[in-house]
Amino acid sequence: MASDIDRDTIVVVGGGLAAARFATEYRAAGGDAPVTILSSEEDPPYHRPPLTKGFLRGEVERDGTYVREAEEYEEDVVELRLGATAERIDPDTHVVVLAGGEEVPYRTLVLATGARPRPLPLPGADLVGVHTYRFLPDAATVRTAAEEAHSAIVVGGSFIGAESAASLRLRGLDVTLVERGPRLMPQLGSAALSDELAEHYREQGVEVMLDTGLAELTGNGKLLTGARTEDGTTVEGYLAIVGIGVVPNVELAQDAGADVDDGIVVDERFRTSLPDIHAIGDVARYPDPTSGRLRRIEHWSSANAQGGHLGRQLAGSKDAYDELPVFFTQLFDKRFQVLGDPESATESVVRGSLADGRVVGFHLTDEGQLVGAVVHGEAADVVEELKTVIRERPLIDDPVRLADENVRPAEAVGA
Repeated sequence: MASDIDRDTIVVVGGGLAAARFATEYRAAGGDAPVTILSSEEDPPYHRPPLTKGFLRGEVERDGTYVREAEEYEEDVVELRLGATAERIDPDTHVVVLAGGEEVPYRTLVLATGARPRPLPLPGADLVGVHTYRFLPDAATVRTAAEEAHSAIVVGGSFIGAESAASLRLRGLDVTLVERGPRLMPQLGSAALSDELAEHYREQGVEVMLDTGLAELTGNGKLLTGARTEDGTTVEGYLAIVGIGVVPNVELAQDAGADVDDGIVVDERFRTSLPDIHAIGDVARYPDPTSGRLRRIEHWSSANAQGGHLGRQLAGSKDAYDELPVFFTQLFDKRFQVLGDPESATESVVRGSLADGRVVGFHLTDEGQLVGAVVHGEAADVVEELKTVIRERPLIDDPVRLADENVRPAEAVGA
């Protein structure tokens, strides 16, 4: 039978950044309840951005990706249980059931279950040398394989694909990037900017194949040797990274009866539809106050912010969550920041160019409302000014003015 101390415990299911930030900020804000993190992984919580960049290139070692060393959780009186897989939640009895049958009682449950890579539904996807890429063991395997594979195929032109293709090329591999859609990095929100970026990749030696679908991955026996596109073109590669999106891990919550809709649906305080259960990070579909719509965001900054916010909230804070979504990416020597809600935009007005070293792209809706921006090479104060005006979601009377490089971006908006 569980003790009263066990029943007072805050249990976190998931061992990523959101879980780590939750525990750290809960303690820092004065929270004194017992905290247990249940992680199915064997590594302590780690940062994912380095996996496709510094770690893949060999510039960062495994422990350099960790959010904190395992011993630091002990110092904060946080029980970090690695290799602990949650199989079921019983919201009536307030227990989490682990693989093997152990029951872990909770007073408050935080679901930070993240997402898993979407598998490639093609013949040959199970060949040796084909890898999805989200977890630290995946990255370690690919890093080792890249030492001997002289050519690689990257499937997908979004974050995982674009970042890993750049890193593999910087390691000296011949790289072919295959993207079914018309753009490289469509998250930048600008066709012109994506086109310029694709040309930059080609200048760096990456073969970029847009509007191209794969028919199969091919091999010699069980070993990957290449791919064939839908139009019959053959591509050589002895290493393949598949980055075609992720699927939110909603099953625990869904089986327990929680509302799910492309993620676990939560309210403005990250509460699910089940009592005493919250959700944060990549798996949470939350009401974004800066855009006015429900969103599920799969970026480092949101996991970091949501984890910290809920930690402070459960320690007693009444502050509302009001974080403007921001993400960044490093692609060769080009660093981009994307601000706000570019997904709801239908038009982009771009000033500058990658060749000039400075870019601001303004994301507008059909009605002319500014909802986001993409930035490269601008000073930090310019970025902060843009964040402020994006929060106000102003209507742009004169979009042409946005392209005027003689006017500061925030002034061009008219704010």
